[in-house]
Amino acid sequence: MADTTNSAGADDDIALGDLTEQESNARNRQDPESVLASFREEWQRELEGAQVQKGLCNVSMQSSPSKEATQGSSSHNKGPLKAVQSAPKDNGSDSGGGIISEGGEGGSEGYGVPNVESSTPMEEVTSDVEAKATELFKKAVELEQSGRLYEAIQFYRRAMTLVPDIEFRVHHQNMLEWSENYQAQGEGEDTASEDELDQEEIQDLVFRFQALTSSSQAVCIPQFDQEAPHISCLPPEMLERIMHWVVGSDLDMRSLEQVSRVCQGFYLVARNPELWHKACLRIWGLSCGVPGAYGSWRNMFIQRPHPRYNGCYISRTTYFRSGESSFQDQNYQPWHLVQYYRYLRFFPDGIISMLTTADEPHMVVSQLRTRDVRNPQVLQGHYCILGSSLSLVLKRRSRERQMNRRKGRRYRGGTTDVAETIFQIEYEIRPVKEHLHWQLVWRTYTIISIHYDDKQNISQIDVSDASKFPPLLFSRVKSYSMTCDSPLT
Repeated sequence: MADTTNSAGADDDIALGDLTEQESNARNRQDPESVLASFREEWQRELEGAQVQKGLCNVSMQSSPSKEATQGSSSHNKGPLKAVQSAPKDNGSDSGGGIISEGGEGGSEGYGVPNVESSTPMEEVTSDVEAKATELFKKAVELEQSGRLYEAIQFYRRAMTLVPDIEFRVHHQNMLEWSENYQAQGEGEDTASEDELDQEEIQDLVFRFQALTSSSQAVCIPQFDQEAPHISCLPPEMLERIMHWVVGSDLDMRSLEQVSRVCQGFYLVARNPELWHKACLRIWGLSCGVPGAYGSWRNMFIQRPHPRYNGCYISRTTYFRSGESSFQDQNYQPWHLVQYYRYLRFFPDGIISMLTTADEPHMVVSQLRTRDVRNPQVLQGHYCILGSSLSLVLKRRSRERQMNRRKGRRYRGGTTDVAETIFQIEYEIRPVKEHLHWQLVWRTYTIISIHYDDKQNISQIDVSDASKFPPLLFSRVKSYSMTCDSPLT
């Protein structure tokens, strides 16, 4: 009788599977509203069937004799285990609810011993549905990657109809598999000698890390147990957006390099060529060209001459000036030691701020943090990069002209009054030992004074004397990279 019951249950499963497949195919051809309505009806029937089975289980457990339920002989335990394993998957039968009976009618003489090791038919059906949904979801991913979007949508719809959160389940399963593979590979790599690890090229790290993360699409895994959601739960696209904010509009690539040291996944995201390409376009614009001899956009950004943006270029000039003799002692000739600083602050959008003052750096660098400066002594202008040279153009208007412009009046100065002063400076970008783009050397310095009668006076300054025009050295300012107003675009 057990074989007949099993064969009948198997035939019912095959017929039910064919019917389900036919219904799903017909459902795909129907209207979405009708498909949704039919899905709700099936879901309601499944819930009602589960409640009926739960009631049958409770009644059978209460009706079983206590004396037979406490029997622990091995002969009685083997029977129920076999009966559960061979129980049919028919939800409507009494045996499908996990009730074990010897008489075969009513279940009043059953042992009532639940089998903990074996799963109930409801759990088996759920696992089969999830496996089918996982297979459909992976098939949809393959179709989407091959460009067959319409067919991929159909498989996505069928998978989400079976299990609505199948995407998150597949992602979680991939992360677990990736974690196991990573730990297994880490144990194997621990046995390798240090000499073999030292011989590996740094450029191969990208390919190695991609091989570790390509199967699971997981950027990172938590090292310790987390109560709150970990950053590894974010999709890769969101992490790339975060990296754009790390770089920011001021091109803080140093912070990006620090982020890449966190883990292998962050290393891959920070080495994204698109990120470095945008940084190069931000500096050189249309004249950026292609990497060419540099090999990659990152190498171009590092090696190609350009000013640094996370600090200031500072120079200190010192000279002696003779003073006036005192009326009490005409033979005494005083000398004054004059010392002043020149500060240059570059921005990626071509704006530059220059300040010449006797104040020390710790008093000045905070004033040059933003483009909008309130100090009237700060000169602002534009610069352009020509190979390893920097061409600067800065302007300074007369104070009378600025005050009258605010009041809305026109100032009529004399013919000898200067209305505007233009500074044209050219520097050469040079490295200092191991630091690239660390020094600015003077090349030319021209001052153009424009009078109110439109006459110009051009003065060419000799910058060959390094004592009067010393080179400017870069100094990083931490406060410049503490905040970010906008992401890299």
